[in-house]
Amino acid sequence: MIGKNNSIAAIDIGTTKIVAILGELASDGKLKILGMERTVSKGVKRGVIHDINLTIEGIQEVVARLKAKTNKEITTVYVGIAGQHIRIVKERKFKYIENSIGEITKEDVESITSENYKHPVEIGEQILHVIPQEFVVDKEIGIKKPVGMAGRRIDGKFNIIIGRTASAQNIKKCVQAVGLEVEELVLEPLASSLAVLSKEEKDAGVVLVDIGGGTTDVTVYLDGVLKHASVFPFGGDNVTKDIKEACSVLLKQAEGLKVQFGEALAEMTPADKVVTIPASGGWNEKNISFKFLAEIIQCRMEEIIDSVKFEIESTGLRDKIGAGIVLTGGGSLLENLDKLTSQRVGLDVRIGYPKGSEKIVLDENLEHPMYSTSVGLLLKGLGRPKPKIEKTDEPAKQKGGRGFRSILGSLFD
Repeated sequence: MIGKNNSIAAIDIGTTKIVAILGELASDGKLKILGMERTVSKGVKRGVIHDINLTIEGIQEVVARLKAKTNKEITTVYVGIAGQHIRIVKERKFKYIENSIGEITKEDVESITSENYKHPVEIGEQILHVIPQEFVVDKEIGIKKPVGMAGRRIDGKFNIIIGRTASAQNIKKCVQAVGLEVEELVLEPLASSLAVLSKEEKDAGVVLVDIGGGTTDVTVYLDGVLKHASVFPFGGDNVTKDIKEACSVLLKQAEGLKVQFGEALAEMTPADKVVTIPASGGWNEKNISFKFLAEIIQCRMEEIIDSVKFEIESTGLRDKIGAGIVLTGGGSLLENLDKLTSQRVGLDVRIGYPKGSEKIVLDENLEHPMYSTSVGLLLKGLGRPKPKIEKTDEPAKQKGGRGFRSILGSLFD
């Protein structure tokens, strides 16, 4: 939701970094970034908070710096949620139309959508999002926007995204500890898709692969709708650890080797080039071949890519992916990773930068794949209406909480 001062704030709590970002709605309707701050994330593993205190310290640091830079007050934030615990189930609901004119209303669609929040989940889980897939009106299939149509019965197909309650509660606890309220928990790959995917790509069929430090998120879109979502518990940090062990270097040195000299295709790396790790702290000087470094990286990236390929094939939509694969996240910038991915999956591949939306004005330093989720969280808030101040009694709560309101907002915007 857009704040009373036309501002939107978001916090991206990742495995390797914590980012706080603030935007303000300009008179032309575009969101202008007022500031962004980031720090190293020390309390998160594989996308899940493992140390509450360290995570709170990180959030507190970036929020304090952001407030000081922008001289703006921040009260509510959009926050991403990820992790291997995320799963997706399919559901179908129907409703008979009982109004006098026999026309499907917004309330009818809201009614069958909200029913999905009653879907049984395992102990310790909660429903995060309900994604409408398509509707059937009196046996007429493939309806995307049923409101206003005449009919006696409406059926809806839905994807329900489920996550671990404890993970969601830990995120909220950390954010609330620094004096902020969570406006909405948003599945991170959904946020990233807002920043890097075009409507045309989502319509044609596209796979978004967000490679973070501790996790890799995969989402599949077709006909403009999210069809599949999954999270793998490995990402760029695994590559760094592989380099550390294979080259017998410090973790910091391994990260530097990956970022500065790493390539994903060993066959395209010259065999005669080496990088020298200088002697320090009692460690001898060490020469590392570029090709050997690429072989280490390629081995791990092939594992990630093959997992992505398996997920695509498991959806049954492989032959309908017309727009190919979009790689984003900090791990997507490895040299020749797009070529390796295309070779192993057999689809066109591009790198996704968070600059595809015309709704937001970004500085050059934010046009980087590592900020796709952060920018996407702001765009999620941009789609929500401004709060209205009314002199009435407190309205009744809608079923499903913020997640329910978010889906209906996107459905009818």
